[in-house]
Amino acid sequence: MSAELLSPAGDFDSALAAFRAGADAVYCSLAEFSARAFAKNLSREELKNLVRYARAERKKVYVAFNTVIDEGDLERAVEQLSVIASCRPSAVIVQDLGVARIARKHFPSLELHASTQLVAHNLEGVLALGELGFKRVVLARELSIAEISSIAKRCGDIELECFIHGALCYSISGLCLFSAMEKNRSGNRGKCAYCCRLTYESESGGKPLAFSMKDFRLGDDVKKLVDASVASLKIEGRMKSPLYVAAATAYYRAVLDGDRTKARIALENLETVFSRRTTDLYFNGPNGDVIDDTSLGHLGAYVGKLKRITKDRDGRSWLRFHTLRALERHDGLQIPAPGGGKPLGFGITEMRTAISRSNQFEVPADCDVEILLPDDEREEFKPLRFVKAGASIYCSMSNEVKRLHPVPGFRPADYPGFVETDFKIEISPQEISVAADAEGVIAEVKIKGEFSKAKNPERTYEAVEKAFSKLGGTDYRLGALSVVDPDRLFAPISFLNDLRRDIVEELDYLREKTRRAAVDAALEDEQPDAANFGRPHLSKTLKIRMGQKVPAGEWDEIVISVGASVTPDELRAAYPDVPSPRIALPVFTSETEYQKLRVAVKRFVREGFDKWEASDLATLKTLKSLDVADITADWTLYAFNSSALAELKSLGVTRFVASPENGSENLTYLAESGYPIEFLAQQSTPLFISLTPPAALPSKESGFVSFKSDSLWITTRRLPRVFNPPRGTITRIDLSWSKE
Repeated sequence: MSAELLSPAGDFDSALAAFRAGADAVYCSLAEFSARAFAKNLSREELKNLVRYARAERKKVYVAFNTVIDEGDLERAVEQLSVIASCRPSAVIVQDLGVARIARKHFPSLELHASTQLVAHNLEGVLALGELGFKRVVLARELSIAEISSIAKRCGDIELECFIHGALCYSISGLCLFSAMEKNRSGNRGKCAYCCRLTYESESGGKPLAFSMKDFRLGDDVKKLVDASVASLKIEGRMKSPLYVAAATAYYRAVLDGDRTKARIALENLETVFSRRTTDLYFNGPNGDVIDDTSLGHLGAYVGKLKRITKDRDGRSWLRFHTLRALERHDGLQIPAPGGGKPLGFGITEMRTAISRSNQFEVPADCDVEILLPDDEREEFKPLRFVKAGASIYCSMSNEVKRLHPVPGFRPADYPGFVETDFKIEISPQEISVAADAEGVIAEVKIKGEFSKAKNPERTYEAVEKAFSKLGGTDYRLGALSVVDPDRLFAPISFLNDLRRDIVEELDYLREKTRRAAVDAALEDEQPDAANFGRPHLSKTLKIRMGQKVPAGEWDEIVISVGASVTPDELRAAYPDVPSPRIALPVFTSETEYQKLRVAVKRFVREGFDKWEASDLATLKTLKSLDVADITADWTLYAFNSSALAELKSLGVTRFVASPENGSENLTYLAESGYPIEFLAQQSTPLFISLTPPAALPSKESGFVSFKSDSLWITTRRLPRVFNPPRGTITRIDLSWSKE
């Protein structure tokens, strides 16, 4: 089986570069509702052009719509969904369950792919997404090849997509609140402030990059994913340049094609464009070497070790080393800073081989070379004078690599449209008419004139076909063509060209009218409907995790978070004064552990525990399969809008917990929606939820604390957050994420 190589496209040029380098598909986004809001992204016209290009080249385009949506954004979200549908991409990648619901109901031509932000990390989660209409699921990066293979064997017709290369989040994707809560820039809305790349005061002293992950690189291990029948292999990088996209794509194309020599060279070239230290994370099993706590940013391709710094008779300093790579003037070099942090970098202005001592524009690989150090008093160059022999040297920019991957040119007129259109042309003595059927959109235009007998009537069809084949730059391509010409008349080419332009204009108008009508219908249909819920007789709930004490107070309901190892007897013994607790399930249970959790849940249900809280779609599916009727949804299911609430309601959820990410306006909407919603009053909000321990624990002075809870590492504020829930609503005190 072959697998699709899927490359990032933060802009139109990156998409073309990816296809030229061997990508089978690209993923991109329009300006709004993208998990990479700060990428350049595509305009509507660029998306149309990209789809045209891809179809002509037998490639695919996926559009990322992978953020959560507030109620106030819903109208714009529906508008954008309709625009995406009109451009006919191969699929749309979605995080918000409300967006998925709208797309499924009102834009059924859009194939749905589940974003990694939906945190699918076990078979149950994948199957739950399949039941919601998703044709493909992007698995969490944290999975091992054993877990991926297990899911692939049992997920039926649902396609799996896995990341193979690129930047890693410290937190599990979709479960990071650090940027939102600390910087007011939500990662779930594409505006991550990259808090995991910052330094923090540590218990052991200093300011390490305690949460800064190495970059993911599977290399030859991608073949294990192919053997496991994974459908798509995904490169991360929509914030990167077209050159990076081309170089990364070329590398994995060579790996998948089995060309080891080409792959080795392509990897070296890629490292000159962008390369941090790398890891395979947990792909091949437990791994304690996944964080780089000393360096940030691009390092480059290793080219040699410093032998010494020499001085010439003019007092200028030169780096001498044996280069493993051909170099040329204006390439970039970097040397790791002795104390860590940003590497020391500079461009090659003068260069010579150690033997000739004459300046050269380029030098070959495997020779001793001397590079002139910058004679500059700027602060960033001063540390270069203190670099010691043995320091590693990297090529951080190669002009040769730039020449290898030029951005291809593109002319819209060279590519047919994506809407197959049938034309029927009728010629009479007083007029020529054309009727068009653009996949269900019907249009007709006419042009008046005096049309006489043709000298060569057998060539009329050829003339009509030539005129109506010129559809480049439009959304249409020629399908079936019929010409009705009973009087064998002459149709001037100028008239036919005018007819083609007029019918294209009419089709554009009618298709836009149809699109607008679909938007209006979707918005009308998605009006909030909270009927049949009733008002729960609650005012204050408490959530704790197993082992925590119940604080003094009046609680209408107590929610206890348990793991797979907890038994009903242990729970009763620990909380004898809580006669009817609601049992909350973990937010992340690996594929290898999920069967244990399922067995534990069955035992609790058999013993009469009938109130439950789901943390994700996997646990919700499990509870429904056991005929549990009373299920609440914790904030980790992200119900920000009426459509998402309606979707969860249809799945059996009876009450919802509002996310701590909500702003005041959306909180007001939720409070007035009629849905039974709990609002946080106090919580040690989990800023990071990760499988990875930090490289160093934060100190008290930092204001943060990291600790292990079951299999997860939690990072939160040392002091709990206090929220301002809307008046007259159910409030929740959530202690389950606190260290103590």
